[in-house]
Amino acid sequence: MATTTTLGPDISGQNNAAPPVSSIITDNDLARFMAGRPATERAVDLMAFALAAEKRQAPSDETIDRFRQEAATALSEYAFRYMHNAVEQIRREAMAEQLSRLGRPPGFGTLLLANLLALAIAGLVAAWLVLHPATLAGLAGLLSG
Repeated sequence: MATTTTLGPDISGQNNAAPPVSSIITDNDLARFMAGRPATERAVDLMAFALAAEKRQAPSDETIDRFRQEAATALSEYAFRYMHNAVEQIRREAMAEQLSRLGRPPGFGTLLLANLLALAIAGLVAAWLVLHPATLAGLAGLLSG
């Protein structure tokens, strides 16, 4: 009979306990993130608070500065990606609009008929010159000078 062998350690016995209460960030710590900062930096401060809450680190002056830096970097990267995607979308829309203004290209049959018509016109001009040698002589005299 087949037996089951585990390839990795048994994860059911791992200690998944929460960190101690002293290292968990609280809602009251939000004021420390926003203290002395202008209103224009509110998004960075909120993002820094969210990063601290996600990592469950108590706020200190060093960690607040580090999380603000991480938040500013993340928001800048997001803004750049968003702008790049918006430009790409605008470019696609402009290209689609320009292509919609163009008419349908001629098909194979239309091009074939146009070439046959051009050959017929060239044949008529050649026949005219053969049947009227005076015209051909006049043209030759104009070209010779």
